[in-house]
Amino acid sequence: MTEKKKSITNALKIIGFSLYFLILFVERLLAVILSVHRGDAYALTSGNLFNFMAYSVTALSLAAGTFLFVRIFIGLGRALSAKETYLFDDHAREWALASVALLFGGMMHTGFTLAGVQFAAYGFLIAAMIVRCVEGCFSGEDKYLSVVSLIYLVLFSMSIPVCYISFMNMSLRGFFFAAEYAAVFFLVPSFGILLSRFMRSGRTSFAFCVPIAMFLLSGATVALQWQEKINWFVLIFTAATAVFYLAFGLVARRKIKKEA
Repeated sequence: MTEKKKSITNALKIIGFSLYFLILFVERLLAVILSVHRGDAYALTSGNLFNFMAYSVTALSLAAGTFLFVRIFIGLGRALSAKETYLFDDHAREWALASVALLFGGMMHTGFTLAGVQFAAYGFLIAAMIVRCVEGCFSGEDKYLSVVSLIYLVLFSMSIPVCYISFMNMSLRGFFFAAEYAAVFFLVPSFGILLSRFMRSGRTSFAFCVPIAMFLLSGATVALQWQEKINWFVLIFTAATAVFYLAFGLVARRKIKKEA
């Protein structure tokens, strides 16, 4: 890959992550501000413990994400002002960490959640991942590992359940809340680790523990809510992630082991 093309892909990755942050940040900030008294069951003033937890996580996520992204943007600004090349790959871990910090808030359903806007934000993050995959394929990296890593990451990220209020009978509600919060607090950081490795090396980790945890935690949220509502989105992507891992992830894992 020529230096000009490397410069273009470097800029595209920065733009993708930046737009993800800006769009999701604005959507989540408006959610916190506008949902205090509005949103019916999801209003902060509804007295529901779920909302207190969801808004607390969202507020902390906004604060942490902002702090981390501001540090990144300061470094980026300094490089640009000094007319130096800011290499995304050298800071990929920082970008992934900041993205995951903000993603915690994105996994909390509030009274002013705009799902379409959130998907647009995630779309830019996925676009940056696609750019990294294309970059790797044209730079002599293992094409199979790059493509499989990309698809696995996208499927895995979509299998993480958003935390919703459940109106099921009280005996199961506590288990459901525990399952969905456990899924978010384990799978979101797991996604961050997978994302960081992919953005740095063009390949992610295919360790057994991650898809197993995804299948158990995301599967539990779907199963516990089944009598009330079937979460087809999480169900489909959980199954798709598991099947894809068995069909292609295990092969990728063996290839990586042989290279080690």
